[in-house]
Amino acid sequence: MSCSALCLYVKVDILIEAGLLLPRVTASSKENNLIHLDKQQVLFKLFYTILENLLNSGGLDIIHSLWSYTTSSSAGFRPNDVTLVLYILENITKNAELSGLRFSVDTVEKVLVIVDHLNSALCSKPAASLENSVGPQLLRCLESFFSLMSVTYKSFTLFFKHFDFYCSVSSCEDLKENGNMQLGTSSLLSLPNNDIEFPPECYVNVLSMTYKPPENIFNSQYGKDGEKLNSFYLASAIQTHVMILNDRSYHMANINMTFMCGNYSCDQTAVCVFWDFHLSNWSSNGCVTETTNGSTTCFCTHLTSFSILMSSSVSIGNLDSVILDYITKVGLSFSIFALIFCIAIQIILLRRTHNRMASHRYWTILHMSVFLLISNISFIASGFIHPAIQEKLCDAFTFCTHLSLMGFFCWTLVQGVFLVCRLVFVFHHVTIREFVVLSVLLGYICPLVIAVSTFLRYFPDNYRSEEACWLKGPSGASLAFTIPTIVIMVANFLVLIVVIHKLLRPSISEAKNEDEEVIKKLAKAVVFYTPQYGLTWAVGVPLLANKNAIWLHYMFDILNPLQGIFLLIFGCFLDKKVMHLLRKRFLRNLATSSIDVLED
Repeated sequence: MSCSALCLYVKVDILIEAGLLLPRVTASSKENNLIHLDKQQVLFKLFYTILENLLNSGGLDIIHSLWSYTTSSSAGFRPNDVTLVLYILENITKNAELSGLRFSVDTVEKVLVIVDHLNSALCSKPAASLENSVGPQLLRCLESFFSLMSVTYKSFTLFFKHFDFYCSVSSCEDLKENGNMQLGTSSLLSLPNNDIEFPPECYVNVLSMTYKPPENIFNSQYGKDGEKLNSFYLASAIQTHVMILNDRSYHMANINMTFMCGNYSCDQTAVCVFWDFHLSNWSSNGCVTETTNGSTTCFCTHLTSFSILMSSSVSIGNLDSVILDYITKVGLSFSIFALIFCIAIQIILLRRTHNRMASHRYWTILHMSVFLLISNISFIASGFIHPAIQEKLCDAFTFCTHLSLMGFFCWTLVQGVFLVCRLVFVFHHVTIREFVVLSVLLGYICPLVIAVSTFLRYFPDNYRSEEACWLKGPSGASLAFTIPTIVIMVANFLVLIVVIHKLLRPSISEAKNEDEEVIKKLAKAVVFYTPQYGLTWAVGVPLLANKNAIWLHYMFDILNPLQGIFLLIFGCFLDKKVMHLLRKRFLRNLATSSIDVLED
């Protein structure tokens, strides 16, 4: 249908009414509004502007005329008419909102019929020639109409070619008692605690639409904090939800939605998003994503139009994700038991040894084990809560995990500095006072300052991730762990270089037949030193730059959850002095028990 045909059909008096719906605009804003229209449509819109404020019927006659046109047997919109019709509908909603007008269910149904025909017109146009601003304009128009619908007291369902529409009705009392409201078969809504005061005998309407948009009418940009990523694509239908209570729309509500990723299986790159009309971009703020068995569940704290984006780049598959998660949990479970055993051994050694140097080492391993044990327990426990629902508990686990991991790494640095002092300053023995000062500064104050300052700087909005109980990456909070960890690992690596240098020096003047013994010592030093000083976490550095390298994920998830076992093996079982003291303690206890038995 050409623009002139539409003009003839809706008649002059209807055009006058349409002119009333246009807000007063400046010359510059007129130019911006007309930028995407062809010449005929520019004249059409200018005609509206000239005739504004002559009549004020609310635009309902225009909706009826457009609906009659679309339902006629030979009628049909052309792709170029879509922008104009949406412009008219948007201005009708603006005028209705200003005048306090509510639309009947019949009017909203007619608008849905009109928009369904607009989608058919878009589908008839080549996808490459469609503008990605049409989709957001269409969603904004529909959300505006939904939010202005009068409350109805009976649920109903409407099916169209391009979308399905559901109106779910519940009394406020039922919603308050049950705590949630079922929306169709794949969504569940609940209200925030103490957020809404229910008047007596009120009803809640939730208008839900499942929309299957034509290709290319939405851009594929997605990013957090302004970062633009073009390697995403729309992987599912769009779900729009609007809640009306006593002729007033509410956007703040908790909603649980399940999406199927079209002809694809949702993978771990799937992310729950909504269209942000202010940013003209996809956003995931206020939403948590969970992907299981090829479908994606979204937990969001507001209502609007939601969908699923997936990355078009290579990613970790579902099977790999399940295996990695299983490896992490099993490794951490074994590590927890190993750390408890290691802590018990270190306490025994501290009570039995009279060697000051040895007691310093046992003291550092004890603290490394305690901090690592706390972080492992905190990490596993955080996996049993939902970040979007149990927010305060998740914040606590995030802080606890961050503090304990920083404590573990800082105590590895204490051990490294202590070892360098022993190797470099051979004739100077570290005093108890010096060791205590070093331990307090590096082992206690340093991790506490990092964790607390991070919390104060980023809490509450940018502190933790919305998907897990850990520091938020896009906001920069995660750098408060990444940067100090890398700095400590570099320092510990330099300590390893010093150790290797000290082991190589005697070989210069010795015979060649002793070189093999030196190599064995070097290999032993590397094997013992690397896991004890947290250098296995160095695998995470290349992982930051190449997140799609599956083998790096496997290495990281195998080595680091076993850190507690490494401490037990290399800090206790393979240390000859430690095993000698434990053997003496065990034999003494055995002899004592034997004597007691003989006396009895």
